[in-house]
Amino acid sequence: MRSRILLAGVLCLASIQVALAESVGRVLVAVGEVSAERGGRRVILDTGSSVETGDVIQLGEFSNAQIRFSDQAIVSLRQKSIFRIDEYRFSDREEATSAAFFSLLRGGMRTITGLIGKSQRESYRVRTPIATVGIRGTHYNLVVCQQDCFESDGSLAADGNYGGVLEGRVAIANKAGGREFGVDEYFYVADANTIPQTLRGRPGFLRDRLEARRRREDQREALARASGGADDTRQSKAAVALVVASAVRINTTALNTLNSGLAKASSTVSVTELRDEFGNVSILGAGLGAGVATASDTFERALSDGGKDTIIVIDGSKGILEKFSLKGGEIAGSRGTATVIEGGQTIGDGAVVWGRWTPDAFVQLNGQISNPATGVHFIYGNLTPVSVFARPVALIGAGASNYDYVGGTRPTDGQGNAGQFINGALGVDFVARTIGGAISYKVGGISYGLPIADGTPISSRSGEFGFSITARNAGTWVVVGTGQTGSIDTYSVSGLFLGSRAQGLGLTFATIDQRIGQSAGAAAFKCRLCKGG
Repeated sequence: MRSRILLAGVLCLASIQVALAESVGRVLVAVGEVSAERGGRRVILDTGSSVETGDVIQLGEFSNAQIRFSDQAIVSLRQKSIFRIDEYRFSDREEATSAAFFSLLRGGMRTITGLIGKSQRESYRVRTPIATVGIRGTHYNLVVCQQDCFESDGSLAADGNYGGVLEGRVAIANKAGGREFGVDEYFYVADANTIPQTLRGRPGFLRDRLEARRRREDQREALARASGGADDTRQSKAAVALVVASAVRINTTALNTLNSGLAKASSTVSVTELRDEFGNVSILGAGLGAGVATASDTFERALSDGGKDTIIVIDGSKGILEKFSLKGGEIAGSRGTATVIEGGQTIGDGAVVWGRWTPDAFVQLNGQISNPATGVHFIYGNLTPVSVFARPVALIGAGASNYDYVGGTRPTDGQGNAGQFINGALGVDFVARTIGGAISYKVGGISYGLPIADGTPISSRSGEFGFSITARNAGTWVVVGTGQTGSIDTYSVSGLFLGSRAQGLGLTFATIDQRIGQSAGAAAFKCRLCKGG
């Protein structure tokens, strides 16, 4: 009898351990240092990693993460956050009891309620060291300040809990009592013995890369127009990301002509916003940046951009670029009915995504619309925060490093031929903020060599950090097997640093020459010495 009892106990314990080890959600995005303390050991979390009940999720400096739980709730965590999954269970059966209990011990979070919060509100709460948050079906953010929050003027904010409500209602309670807050209301809790207070406005440090309800509604309308459908982003998996890094008034004459209509000429689209396939909003660090390369009989362009004046519309479910407007509208494009081919990506922090629109895509340059013969090559990824380059040795992990080619599209020419990338050697001096090197490739029996002069400056612009060059009567072309050679009339190369510590570099390039025609391509590089690379 005793042995049976012991056996039953062992089996019970085993079943509990299995239950506790079950995945309760997955990481949508992990940028920088993201890990979980699990069963006394440290587990590195990357995009696609599972999370479990009991996990204490920790983020480093210049890091952020987004987690989707099995009830479709989204939790986005800021840098230096510590977030614990105290208890989580979910079943879509009506008779089942679900629960979602979390603790925010440090840092900040933004969340959109899943099915648990919507149908079983009493089974949802977030604890902080001084208060408890309950919900009424909502979308809110919460920050725990512990001598690490700063006002817009640079002064240190008082410690405590701060938050704001974008949808629904939030109930805040502690030993002193509780209060409810509604849409566009902001709150502050000084300590465990002080009742929550209403703030007249939103503190600067509470602002993340998502705006309040009014601007989000503007973006939803713009997103719907861009995808050509009704304003129903929660049901649409079409264009799941609209990215612009700060408020900017958009001149949409060109985009309307390109059969897109991102926004009315008088509308304002602002900040970075990423939606998953369920329409939920989440946060992406420094935001997204993109680069494109294309060429026709009359022009060649290789440009990359991120931040202010940048519009990027991405079908995140397919990993493809749908529309773009770079450098304040200098070049804009719409995929239209063009096919996206040769798509690929690197993985992890510093990931670069690439692909190519076939030649029936539309591009506008200087007011002229065309269907470039080379198609449109593109790259995109998470921008490296400009602040990282202020202390490169400490944050990046090296004062200088080489970057190695890891993948990209097949370069194309003006006759629609697709070739191959041969070699790429890039050296970056993070302290001096310069880059140098060369790339080479072959298309249609012609080999190309595009040098990037040593000491080419790396500059920041409105949140993106990269470089761009245009060279005339430089570089080389060689007709293979004939000995014919010459310099290229004009070529351009552009690049963006991607990842929390510049682990990735996305590159675009394009040429035009009256003798050999045009070419274009996109490539991804990886840092040898960067932390996390």
